[in-house]
Amino acid sequence: MRRVNISHNNKRQTISFNTKQEFQNFVCFNTIHTEHNSDYVAEKVWDLNVGKSFTSDGYTYSIQSKARVGNQLVI
Repeated sequence: MRRVNISHNNKRQTISFNTKQEFQNFVCFNTIHTEHNSDYVAEKVWDLNVGKSFTSDGYTYSIQSKARVGNQLVI
């Protein structure tokens, strides 16, 4: 799971995404990015380190936190 900060026009929102595909769909349908461009943006943002940012077409994306999703075996 990733918590992604999305800034545009001095407004910031933080949204959680479980998969890169879920994030790509959000970028495609909720920003001005096209479907082809949303794939590029999703690829770049998903692999960012916490605290780093990526800017594209007036939107700034940054990773607030990363968490592993799935069952973990504890012995």
